[in-house]
Amino acid sequence: MLDERKDILIKDAYILTMDGEGRTYPRGDLLIRDGIISGVGDLAGENVEGCQVIDGKDRVVLPGFVNAHCHLQQYFRGVYELIGEFFTVNLPLEGYRRPDDMEMLGLASCAEFIYGGCTTIMVIYTYPDGFAGVVEEAGLRALLGADIEEVDLERLRYGEYVYLPEKGQAGFERAVELFEKWQGRDNGRIRTAMTPKAPDMTTGETYKKCKEFAEKHDLLITTHLSQSWREFQQVRRLHGVTPTELMDRLGILGPGFCATHCAFLTEHDTQLIARSGSRIIQCLFAHTPLTRWMDLGIDVCLGTDDYHHDMFQLIRKNIIFQAYRAKLSGGVDEMMAADRKTSRPTYYELLEMATRKGAESLGLSKDLGSLEKGKKADLITINMNNPYLKPSQDPVTSIVLYASPGDVDNVIVDGRFLKRDGRMTTIDLNQALEEAQQKSEEIIGRFFRDNPDQERMWRDRKGQRSR
Repeated sequence: MLDERKDILIKDAYILTMDGEGRTYPRGDLLIRDGIISGVGDLAGENVEGCQVIDGKDRVVLPGFVNAHCHLQQYFRGVYELIGEFFTVNLPLEGYRRPDDMEMLGLASCAEFIYGGCTTIMVIYTYPDGFAGVVEEAGLRALLGADIEEVDLERLRYGEYVYLPEKGQAGFERAVELFEKWQGRDNGRIRTAMTPKAPDMTTGETYKKCKEFAEKHDLLITTHLSQSWREFQQVRRLHGVTPTELMDRLGILGPGFCATHCAFLTEHDTQLIARSGSRIIQCLFAHTPLTRWMDLGIDVCLGTDDYHHDMFQLIRKNIIFQAYRAKLSGGVDEMMAADRKTSRPTYYELLEMATRKGAESLGLSKDLGSLEKGKKADLITINMNNPYLKPSQDPVTSIVLYASPGDVDNVIVDGRFLKRDGRMTTIDLNQALEEAQQKSEEIIGRFFRDNPDQERMWRDRKGQRSR
């Protein structure tokens, strides 16, 4: 249950405002009143009587992470990694979750997000209504979307595209119901978006309906775009254009649109996205040209996607990915040079993508994404006083390269503590994890009973046999 808001003073901390100007206060204060940031930096003369005080010594304060693209598939961990293939394991497993599973699974999902410092999440799920109730209880800020797809996933497993208009209509109706029930709940902490699945799994007519509804109600629209070569080929077969060109033809591209993945863009596709003002959500594709997108002025933010919602790990993987791409083209020395003018992306830019850029891309930057007077108090503190992070000559470098979710000791959303001094405040963590373990075993058990070949493969690849 959420506690009442109280005035909070964080004192003598290293404050990264992420405000677009690069303002940093190596020993500054931050004051929260009624859920709003009322002062940052030097608070001399401010009346702070009665505030809860957080000692900022050895702590870095920064905006909470904006995790811009997530699915609730953590429950396939330990299975998907060994036998995982998107069309034969991932998508079929989605069909084994039931609407009422969210009561058990959703709380553990919220715990994972909060524990690692995600204060705002964009979650796309087949049955988001049940998850929305858990989000309300846990205190997160969330943008929720109902997965709208029209293909028969079982047939798609074998490479066949069979479109089911009634399935697409049911998905669209769930999205409308989600909007009517949850849009703007709790002073805007819970909002909704229109989220058609992908150009190969959703028809053009459904995209048009989603666009019309989004424009009427001023909602974000986002989709998986060029996420697989199979998608690219299917759209070409059906429409004679690339997936991005189809989005352009349908009028989807624009400042209110976020494209996720973009792993198979042509140069023309990239230029279309840049000219339209569309945003890109970068997840875990190693070969995407992140620095190229940045150089073209495309706003890029980050999303953890499926199985492991650790923003620190995602940031580090993007460093590795871009170094790998540069090495293949012979430019690694230049890209990783010490000169910050040529080193791309910089560690600070990556933190921007995880905070301010995420808020901008999701249309939330008026209230979130940076630590500035008048913005909502959504922030985290990172405790640097451990042998992995201290000593440090530059907290930004140390956080990006070495921090982990356990180093996040305070998480505040709307001026309320969701994690304080390393302990969850709105979720009974042990109970949530135990219930999620039981439910995930039930789901995987049903899947294995129907797919014994997958279970045999899983056991073989584990290299062990259970008695």
